[in-house]
Amino acid sequence: MNLQKNKKFLKLLLQIVGWVIFFLYILPDNSIRQKESLYFICDALLLMGYFYLNLYILIPRLLLNKKIIAYIGVSLLFFSFFSFALPSLMHNYFGPPVRPPNMPFPQGSFGVNSSQESSLMYEIISRLRMYNMRLHNPTFHFLLIFIISTVIKILTQLYSEQQQSLELEKSRVQAELSFLKSQIHPHFLFNCLNNIYFMTLSKDDKTPKTVLSLSNFLRFVITESDSSFISMTKEISMLDEYLDLQGLRTTEKFELQYIKEGDFSTHSIMPLTFIPFVENAFKYGISTHINCFIHIKIIMDNGTLTFLCNNSITPNVKDSFRSSGVGLENIKKRLELAYPNHYSLKISEENSAFHVKLKIDIV
Repeated sequence: MNLQKNKKFLKLLLQIVGWVIFFLYILPDNSIRQKESLYFICDALLLMGYFYLNLYILIPRLLLNKKIIAYIGVSLLFFSFFSFALPSLMHNYFGPPVRPPNMPFPQGSFGVNSSQESSLMYEIISRLRMYNMRLHNPTFHFLLIFIISTVIKILTQLYSEQQQSLELEKSRVQAELSFLKSQIHPHFLFNCLNNIYFMTLSKDDKTPKTVLSLSNFLRFVITESDSSFISMTKEISMLDEYLDLQGLRTTEKFELQYIKEGDFSTHSIMPLTFIPFVENAFKYGISTHINCFIHIKIIMDNGTLTFLCNNSITPNVKDSFRSSGVGLENIKKRLELAYPNHYSLKISEENSAFHVKLKIDIV
């Protein structure tokens, strides 16, 4: 609210300053008779009226609505009025100018002292007024107002359209992210419930603890993942909870390495960034009858996040990275939306293992 008020105040202030400069430029010095001063004042006020008429009515209703011929016609009418009709009327009423247009403008005739004349602002206005008296042309004044009002309106219109486009794009991205996350939630739940089902069939004593861990994990997912970004520590805590949940069903043949390096407390990240990759590794990389491994490493260094996830390849298991799994495909789309041109993702198969390397410029 305060920002809007400040913008309105700044806009009003700029207009006031602009018109003060314009009036100082167009009005003559005090050596010219009063009637001629009134001529300049009337001319300036009429030009001011045309400025706002062109800015808020003619350009929006004609030019921006592609009624170009109508806009040109109206502009020519005003051009004729200010260049020919108005000077003729003013000449008949106020009389001819006292000073010929080409007569040099006298120095020091502005009714101010020498210290004021030495100021930069005074010098600029003096030269402008001198030029105005030498070239007092109603056509020049009209074209000046016409060009300024047209340029201002076109630039503000382009800025407004750009801002609207950015807002629409932001809304589209948020809607797509929400849709993708709404697909991830049931995907996690399905896999975890499937694990609990097999643990129940085998009457595993760890089943109650698994159910409790699942409850804590889902509560965390539901409360935190609706945000566009969450703190890095929360995201890592979610991963810790997930690894504890998956670790309940592993065997002695499984090796898990989980390393964290760097300070994560001051950074934020898109929620559910790591878990889809880790879930994919558990789904396709572990076995109960052969040696297998999952190695995870998360590094934060100078605003760059590096996530590494390597897992063994279990024989006769479908290549998940060439499949259309919900979790993996969604994380690719979400990364592109959340970090355009600020991330890199490499997935490869080498030495009988899958390798995932994700780098994100957090800062």
